[in-house]
Amino acid sequence: METLKTVIMVVTGHRGRKIDEEDFVRFLSYTKNWIPPDYARRLFKVCVQMKLLKKDGDKYVPSFEYSGTIPLDFRVTKKMVDKYSEVEDVFTRLLDHISKYLNIHRKEALMEINRIKKETIYISVEVAALIYCKIHNVPCEEYYPYVERKLVV
Repeated sequence: METLKTVIMVVTGHRGRKIDEEDFVRFLSYTKNWIPPDYARRLFKVCVQMKLLKKDGDKYVPSFEYSGTIPLDFRVTKKMVDKYSEVEDVFTRLLDHISKYLNIHRKEALMEINRIKKETIYISVEVAALIYCKIHNVPCEEYYPYVERKLVV
């Protein structure tokens, strides 16, 4: 989380605190030449979804006060973006794993997962997918850390 805050401070400090998605992408991809534009867009979406950037009119501003210093050797990398955005698509990967393992259509698994989620109101769809895996004896241990990260985030 601190790394994402540092990214936001680097971008917003350079752009004058208020930014939009294109400012974010332009700065990370073209000004700094750190990551490709599609990675920068993914990172922007993660920052918004994690509520580190909040809407202010048609722009975004940091939703936190930053009191640290930015290291001189700070860089945004593809690996960093993958680390934070893997949390976002864990359900899709889990659903693909289930349908491939059981040799069923994704829609069929999704309907059952949604039913489990409705019965147990206070769980996430990812946890419901893990429950579905246990019911149908689908090995899913490799997804535990990703689901846990999504719950913690």
